[in-house]
Amino acid sequence: MSGRHARPSDWDDGALDSLLVLVAESLGYTCRQVPGDVMLLEGANRLHVSLRNLRQLARLVPRNDWPALVSDHVTTIVTAIEEPLDLSDFELAQNLLRTRIYPAEADNGVLAARPFAPGLIEAVVVDTPTTVRTVTTEEMNGWPVSGDALFMLGRANVRADGPLQLDEQDLGGVRVSVLHGWTFYAVTHLAWLEEYLPIGPYGALVVAPNRSLIIAHPILPPPTGGIRAGYRSAVAAARELQGQAHQAYEDGPGSLSPHLYWWRNGELSLLETRYDGDTLVLPDDFRSVLTTLAAEP
Repeated sequence: MSGRHARPSDWDDGALDSLLVLVAESLGYTCRQVPGDVMLLEGANRLHVSLRNLRQLARLVPRNDWPALVSDHVTTIVTAIEEPLDLSDFELAQNLLRTRIYPAEADNGVLAARPFAPGLIEAVVVDTPTTVRTVTTEEMNGWPVSGDALFMLGRANVRADGPLQLDEQDLGGVRVSVLHGWTFYAVTHLAWLEEYLPIGPYGALVVAPNRSLIIAHPILPPPTGGIRAGYRSAVAAARELQGQAHQAYEDGPGSLSPHLYWWRNGELSLLETRYDGDTLVLPDDFRSVLTTLAAEP
């Protein structure tokens, strides 16, 4: 993990967009780019393909493999829409359910989704060997299990898939825990972060920049230097986490959030930082809570 800025996109000379158009036309769709760095495919259905995510995927493979990558990516999206799964039998569907974290702007009003953190939603999805697709509220309402119970089932299935890999790393003198896995559901594991890390009453600073990555820094009680030393330690950790978050958010794939969060008692709150000259400043309410906790016997 290194670097703080997005890699230049000079390598992308329009070839990916051209390949996408070729594949879409071969499947009977026309293409036009729309706001949000999205390609709209129109034909038997109207589909949206994220160009940002496609570029992120392309960075992971040699250029010679781009035609196969684009063909597989677009065909999978089209197939998921044109050949929908029969989800009427809940006994069969329930083992395929997961909950996945998406940016809040992905909520189109018909998803079986709920808030997960500021800027993020948790959506119920169906996971098959070839694709992952979201569940609609209409589909959810046709099942004997819905609401919180359905989300609990989805989370339980994510847990049953196995734990993430946990690595301890040093970033600029700050010790962080990196949880990762080649899965769409890594960030769902934030719901039980305390099972991975020893987290006390101060909680942890965390980032969830993309679908496969969580970086966390448990906040320790203030050292001998008192609350000021504790605050300086938190600021150093926040600076490193934010730098890594922005990089991993740009790299993807599956970008989620470049922001810094405070995990406490299973809840995530957004830490809106600012700079005073070259100094990173954390919110006053964050410092106030640290002060209060430090004063407790």
